[in-house]
Amino acid sequence: MAEKPTKKTVTKTSRKTSPARRKKTVVNEIRETVPVVKEVKKTKRSFFFKFFVVAIFGTLAFLIAQKYRGLFIAGMVNTRPISQLQLIRRLEERYGKVAFDEIVTEVLLKNEARKNGITVSAKEIADELAENEKNYGGKEALREMAKTAGITTDKQLNDFFELKIMVKKLQDKLFPEQVSDEEIQAYFDENKEMVYKDKKLDEVKEEVKSQLIQQKVSQRFSEWFGKLRQEAKITSFI
Repeated sequence: MAEKPTKKTVTKTSRKTSPARRKKTVVNEIRETVPVVKEVKKTKRSFFFKFFVVAIFGTLAFLIAQKYRGLFIAGMVNTRPISQLQLIRRLEERYGKVAFDEIVTEVLLKNEARKNGITVSAKEIADELAENEKNYGGKEALREMAKTAGITTDKQLNDFFELKIMVKKLQDKLFPEQVSDEEIQAYFDENKEMVYKDKKLDEVKEEVKSQLIQQKVSQRFSEWFGKLRQEAKITSFI
């Protein structure tokens, strides 16, 4: 009897990864992930630090701006600010030339006083201030009068009297004037009805003499200063 042919069964076996290899792969995946996690944590930390720094400096800038806002903002109209630059430009347009001329005058006079060895002491200024306070009826009355001339602070008032004393000293040194008795008599006669009514010449002689001298000095001083200003090199960029 012939033998039946036997069928060979081929069993396909799938290759399985050993547990050890699988464990190694998981560990590697964790290790590869860890640097990314650290970078994320570092980035978050850096963000919060920068945010903190910006917040602190922002707060300081705001507080400084509030304290010194007068340096940049002159005022407000509702919610609209008026800058100091706007105010300065407007003042320059309206009063710039007048203020500039005043400063030029002060500089020229102080230079001439220095050349002639003329100085003004603090005591002289204080005495002049006290005398004017007496004449105008007190400290407050004098300051109210000064405001009409744009003098609003004690320093400005002191500077004004310093310049006044300086000019008087310059006048006395540069233009020592004298008047005759004939000039005094003529002036008295011309103003007797209006100014010196019911008064005798002897009563007002010194007053008339002082006034005549002041008139002469003022005229000569004005002519001298006009020439001085013309010869000075003055440049204005206003």
